[in-house]
Amino acid sequence: MTTLYLIRHAEAEGNLYRRIHGQYDSLITDNGYRQIQALEQRFADTPIDAVYSSDLFRTMTTARAIYVPKGLPLQTRADLREMGMGEWEDRTWAGIDRTDHQQMALFSAGSPDFHPPGGETFPEIRRRGTAAILDIAAKHPNQTVAVFSHGTAIRCLQGALRGLGPGEMDALGHSDNTAVTCLEVEDGQARILFEN
Repeated sequence: MTTLYLIRHAEAEGNLYRRIHGQYDSLITDNGYRQIQALEQRFADTPIDAVYSSDLFRTMTTARAIYVPKGLPLQTRADLREMGMGEWEDRTWAGIDRTDHQQMALFSAGSPDFHPPGGETFPEIRRRGTAAILDIAAKHPNQTVAVFSHGTAIRCLQGALRGLGPGEMDALGHSDNTAVTCLEVEDGQARILFEN
């Protein structure tokens, strides 16, 4: 059995300025750096065997809270990235709501019909994220792994593990920056132990 701590990145510019930063490579805010320090303290006494992160700056920087003090290498994977938002990248959420309210409502509902121009769908990111987590777990049997990813990517994975169908993700809240979801993976099956 593998234990995975799935951790959302610290506060980034997109969070602060309400901009759409799916795969846009935004920076961490001053508050985000304080969150990273708190995360380091939270995991100080937790044994970790490996650390993975999406290859975006905000997750790689947040991952320093664990891999640096534990003397581990950081392994990056593009399949841990946030949902690709295509032409919506680095635009404001309010602006998109004014120009494409229907698609914005589909996004907010977690609808399988949501598809920003040139971006990903919820089913696509759900498959991508689930495959990444199961692959990481398979590489680390009987170990504990920290995995740094993004809000919507994590929410899609939580929905998949809870058995929520298309369009049912709106029942899930959005995780805070540096929120932790703990998973157990055994024989290719994952289950959520806790989330906060």
